Amino acid sequence: EEFTVNETELKKLNLSSREYEVLQLLAKGYSNADIANNLFLSVSTVKTHVSNLFLKMDVKSRTQTIEKAKRLKIIN
Repeated sequence: EEFTVNETELKKLNLSSREYEVLQLLAKGYSNADIANNLFLSVSTVKTHVSNLFLKMDVKSRTQTIEKAKRLKIIN
């Protein structure tokens, strides 16, 4: 079955494109350092994006972030 992103839920969260990229890599199990290398960012910037994800998605951990994103169908 083909996965389709729920654009409505994605818009409600108001994530920046960079935050969304970080979210996708989080879901793949990447560490902050891996994400930084992959997206050519500093680890500090990745931490900021992760913090923003926690706030915008109203979660407290990486695991909760991924679970909620999957439940909302914004990541596969």
